[in-house]
Amino acid sequence: MTVGVSKGGKPVTDLQPYLETYAHLTAFHEGDQAFAHLHPRTEVKGDTGGPDLAFRAMLPKSGNWRLFLQFRTGGTLHTAALTLRVG
Repeated sequence: MTVGVSKGGKPVTDLQPYLETYAHLTAFHEGDQAFAHLHPRTEVKGDTGGPDLAFRAMLPKSGNWRLFLQFRTGGTLHTAALTLRVG
């Protein structure tokens, strides 16, 4: 799964390392306590990265998953939320 980070429709290319990676993705399954914590497959090289982050998402159940992506730009930590339907 690839997640693209953008702001105002423009790609964000100044992602800063946060806890040794460019992002953290936490996924919660709707209706129970299943969850997953993922890191991008992209290694941190240099001071900035982005906009695309590839994750190996092996979510254990079908259904709706609420995803929270944490990343840092300009020294500020951001959290973006999205929903993913797994068939």
